[in-house]
Amino acid sequence: MNFLERLYGVFFQPVETIKEIVRKKPIWQAVVVIIATGLLTVTSNYSFTMSSTNFFTSNQGMPDFGRLRSLFIIMAVFGSVFIAPLTYFVYAAVYHFLAEILEGKMYANVEDNVSFTQIEENNLQVEQKTSEEKEEVVIGTAKGLYSAIGFAKLPMIFMVVVNLFLRLLNPKAGLIFMYLFLAIFTVWVIVLEIIAIRENYKMSTGNAVFVFFLPYIVLIVLFIIMMIFMGATFISVFSEVLKNVPMQ
Repeated sequence: MNFLERLYGVFFQPVETIKEIVRKKPIWQAVVVIIATGLLTVTSNYSFTMSSTNFFTSNQGMPDFGRLRSLFIIMAVFGSVFIAPLTYFVYAAVYHFLAEILEGKMYANVEDNVSFTQIEENNLQVEQKTSEEKEEVVIGTAKGLYSAIGFAKLPMIFMVVVNLFLRLLNPKAGLIFMYLFLAIFTVWVIVLEIIAIRENYKMSTGNAVFVFFLPYIVLIVLFIIMMIFMGATFISVFSEVLKNVPMQ
């Protein structure tokens, strides 16, 4: 597949396309998708926000937000071009680690009757082992996962069309529809990322779902523990303060 065929396949043949992506590992194409999708989405959302709100307009007695508007643009572009690709790098690293812990397939033994030609036709990489060891085919790689989840972000490109259409509506209705479509496309992206994890590590759909949501579960649990600890600390300090307050 070439780049355009992969873009088409993500929408209309997602499973087969993602299988091909995790094998070929077109990481730089994935980076282009991440950057382009981020820039177009942020730009269109910025245009809708600026036209539907008065936050950045200057009113009498209020400071001029022109510089803040320029800073917002710079931050949005910097985030799309640099932060987003690095963030996906962290995602791929975390998911690769979790997949290995959950016994995702990283290697497969090469059978004696399987030729290297067949391996190359399947677009698999071979790691050379010592003569005493069997050769193994590399299956699940962080590079393949990064490429796949990068392409999985592609459905967010539809937010450009949505944001342009929402400019025809009043601000309140526009915001409601914007968040509605954002939720729909986010679910679509999550499904594609789960498929990417499943196909990259040859694991079941259930395990792929668990790998995807495990970091978020851990963060939620840590946040709850932190809030409980902060609450207990606050109550303890507040009770000590009350004890030291003189009673009249």
